[in-house]
Amino acid sequence: MVTQNVWTRDDGDAFREVKPGMRRRILVGDQMMVCMWRIKDGIGPTPYDGHPDNEQFGIILRGELDFRLGSDARHRLRPGDVYWAPKGYPHGDSRFIGDAQTGETWIADIFAPPRQDYRNG
Repeated sequence: MVTQNVWTRDDGDAFREVKPGMRRRILVGDQMMVCMWRIKDGIGPTPYDGHPDNEQFGIILRGELDFRLGSDARHRLRPGDVYWAPKGYPHGDSRFIGDAQTGETWIADIFAPPRQDYRNG
């Protein structure tokens, strides 16, 4: 049996602040998870590490992300840009540049399998 679920972007109340200036919304399927982020301009740097059990795709939706992925080289990603971090691959040291309209960076992170530490929001 297939279950259809729909989430709308207008449900801002579904985002939970997990650190000052960093709000997330978790959507969980059977074998994957989407973590929607809304991060205030100027937040960072974040830790530089990897997660051993989960690969991750990140899609920049608004604003910009300045970060490291597997080396000391920095990457500046803009809306529509995508990154992939295989299991255990170091990434982070992130700095967030909000867009002019919201003052935030919006990112969709996709994890497979779902991250256990994020399951409760």
